[in-house]
Amino acid sequence: MLPVTPGKIEMKRSSNNSVVEIAKLGEVNLGGAHALLGTSFSSIFPADYSAGYIEKGAKKESARTWIDRLTNAKANHDRVRLIVTDTRINLVTLIEEFNWGHDDTTGDVYYTLGLNEFKEVSPKYKKTVAKKVSPPPRPAPKNKPITIGCQVIVNGRLHRDSYGSGPGLTEKNARRQVNLIAKGRKYPYHVCMLDGTGRIYWRGWVTAGSVKRV
Repeated sequence: MLPVTPGKIEMKRSSNNSVVEIAKLGEVNLGGAHALLGTSFSSIFPADYSAGYIEKGAKKESARTWIDRLTNAKANHDRVRLIVTDTRINLVTLIEEFNWGHDDTTGDVYYTLGLNEFKEVSPKYKKTVAKKVSPPPRPAPKNKPITIGCQVIVNGRLHRDSYGSGPGLTEKNARRQVNLIAKGRKYPYHVCMLDGTGRIYWRGWVTAGSVKRV
């Protein structure tokens, strides 16, 4: 149960229609299958659980606990069941987007969570026998994408959030690991440091140009 109920939840479902052009008819819309049901909403993880807007029965868990839980669920593709009381909304989802930041005036952590419907698929396998063909040599990889969990070399200044607030220390040729990504932000990558025992030490948010995957 979320500690603070979002003020608005919007469900979105589109169709994968195709538009083709046919001679003497012009453009024709060919109806496609329904896309996955998706939703997104915003709320806060409160610093003060004594406020009147806190949900009754909500566990008094810190914002860091919630952030780690949702970050890990997104990274591990864990299924998340979304239930909205007093509605017919009850579906299994995967986390598509999770962005958060601090409100210095209240101590609360604000966040936006994007979810997409998850459908179980049981593929049918057909056994085939293929001729052995030597594959062509693979070209050397170029500009590997930055993903959560990848190792990077950081050269740039660290910041408190992905908007660029709270500039701090500057990293120089530092080997770090990406543990959060905020797409579209000025400082989209959050890097952390591992001590070799499994402990994670958070460093800060950096620009896209400050990291290079190794």
